[in-house]
Amino acid sequence: MRLLDTYGRIIKDVRISVTPRCNLHCLYCHPLGLEVAEPPGTLTVEDVDHFLEAASLLGLSAVRFTGGEPLVRKELPQMIARAREKEGIEDVAITTNGLLFAKRAKELVKAGLNRVNISLDAITPEVFTRITRGGRVERVLEAIETALELGLHPVKLNAVVIRGMNEEEVVPLAGLSLERPLHMRFIEYMHLDNSDPEEYRRRFVPGKETRARIEAVYGPLEPVPHDPSSPARVYRIPGAKGTVGFINPVTEPFCSHCSRLRLTSDRKLRPCLLTDLEMDIAWAFAAEEPVEALVDAILIATQRKPAFGNTLPTLRKRVMLGIGG
Repeated sequence: MRLLDTYGRIIKDVRISVTPRCNLHCLYCHPLGLEVAEPPGTLTVEDVDHFLEAASLLGLSAVRFTGGEPLVRKELPQMIARAREKEGIEDVAITTNGLLFAKRAKELVKAGLNRVNISLDAITPEVFTRITRGGRVERVLEAIETALELGLHPVKLNAVVIRGMNEEEVVPLAGLSLERPLHMRFIEYMHLDNSDPEEYRRRFVPGKETRARIEAVYGPLEPVPHDPSSPARVYRIPGAKGTVGFINPVTEPFCSHCSRLRLTSDRKLRPCLLTDLEMDIAWAFAAEEPVEALVDAILIATQRKPAFGNTLPTLRKRVMLGIGG
């Protein structure tokens, strides 16, 4: 079965935010330093099980658990195990800042995790600490080594590039792909933090500038075939074992290929990251037959998926921390 929205896009991926809590305070994620607690009605393991059963019945084949930081949820291995049990769900991944990954990796793999995205906005310790408000890059590098040792390929690394913070880091970060099968992706800074619009514009770095920085050192990048529904445009430094990718939602929107739905930790279903459109589907989780009700909710959300998101600086009802990465 293929689930199509009103624009003919195949919907096959779901991202589930299991918590808004995080053990870092990255400047672009919640720049106001807001403390976020677990909201009433946070998703349970049973909720995740019911939702993924409904999603699998509709043909969705990939799930990624996000946050906040998903590893602060002790129940994450149980959620991963439930995902692996669903017929048709072939890809079970997490997005993590890596701080707790080395400690919990084996239990996650035992539960069925087969892929990991790790945030790495800088490799210079002082820059990393500044942008994350206190994080230690050594723990993230340990997480990357652990993921490689456990065979969680492809190991993807994500960096949000922000002028005045980490644009000088992109060349050494790209260099991580030279000797290891790492997939380094550079992401344009989206206005999902409700920062001052003028400040946002000053700090925005277009993907083409990031690519030019890398090519000035390593030469022209070689295109790599990739899934057209993936947001990253993927390249290789000549001779490298890994790849570099560019996710440019602002200057090169990929809405026409979007295959995603997002479920927030407080049971809201979002058909688009870059709009405030969301559906409260708590009623479906509470229904006598929750799987049937959630099938209906997913179908409704899919039909409400807009053609395009709004990448302009806009006051958002939710910042990225509350939506989920």
